[in-house]
Amino acid sequence: MHETMRRLKARFTPSFIVIVLALTAPTVTHASGPAVLSGMCEVAATPVAFGMYDPLRHKEAATVGMLRYRCSGTHKRLTIGLTTGESGSFRMRRMGRGSKAIVYNLYLDAAGTQVWGDGTGGSQAYIVNSPADGNEVSIPVYGRLFGDQNASAGNYQDNVSVVVSY
Repeated sequence: MHETMRRLKARFTPSFIVIVLALTAPTVTHASGPAVLSGMCEVAATPVAFGMYDPLRHKEAATVGMLRYRCSGTHKRLTIGLTTGESGSFRMRRMGRGSKAIVYNLYLDAAGTQVWGDGTGGSQAYIVNSPADGNEVSIPVYGRLFGDQNASAGNYQDNVSVVVSY
């Protein structure tokens, strides 16, 4: 099976008080061969905004953003994965500001038990078999900034790609 990959660059643009994951300009991986009968899929995203983070409260900051997809034609399988970002690990993603960092992660579930990744390193990708033709589907992206971090005020960033295969 021949596969061409395109990636959606996601930019985490937090400021210490406002932390936002912006997923824009979606890009899709298109597989030809037995995985695709005919058609295409489009993906769009809204930001994940963590809001205010106060290291003195010792609490996590949780939020949710959305990825949306719509497939037309007939597909056997759709997979949406997220990369590790600059940290290189799914265990704890890190947003950096110079030599400083703040730890967060992205999840498929609100409980934070299924780290959203590419299916490696203990992570899971979002997978749907036979996506419905023409229906827009929204998928929540659950974000969690961990508590008790000694982080100073400023803008923290990470680069995460969304990889869509169909």
